[in-house]
Amino acid sequence: MYNVGLYSVRQFYFAEGGYLRYESNYHYCKDNENYQLLQTDIAQQTLKVVDRSFKSFFNLIQKAQESLYRWEQIRIPRYLKKEGYFPLIIPRIKVKNGYFNIPMSIKFKAEYGAVKIPFPERLVGKNLKEVRIIPRYDARFFEVEFITEDEPQQIVKSDNALAIDLWSRQSSNLCIKYWVIVYFRR
Repeated sequence: MYNVGLYSVRQFYFAEGGYLRYESNYHYCKDNENYQLLQTDIAQQTLKVVDRSFKSFFNLIQKAQESLYRWEQIRIPRYLKKEGYFPLIIPRIKVKNGYFNIPMSIKFKAEYGAVKIPFPERLVGKNLKEVRIIPRYDARFFEVEFITEDEPQQIVKSDNALAIDLWSRQSSNLCIKYWVIVYFRR
């Protein structure tokens, strides 16, 4: 699906010299067989990744025009390899009996069956933003990432903390920081 979305955006860029937004790209891709095999939310998340890639590309062009970035380093987003794999980004899941089903289209589920993944107990009750299923080792293994939205924790400053920047090349950069805490006990 990533290559399908990327193809339509790249062709629009080469033909028109402009940017094909996500909303317009969706109409080009929705009739594709790959789009129909995926559940709608997952396919749309993939098209949003294509959209972010091209936004980044155009922002780099703008930075280069302002002489803040080098032209040689700018590359148009590239296709995945023909047998490449793209992560599944699932924005919503339903947990039942400690497992969640991977959402998929009716056509795909009829052909391959349902897939259940255990849901970690420590995440029950947390605000889940998305789940990413990342293929590893030619999709023989998968890494599942649960992305949560946590409220920012308040940083407590303590006078009992000392840190030294050991990676500094200048001796004048020795300073006290609060992010590394070393306790001195007797």
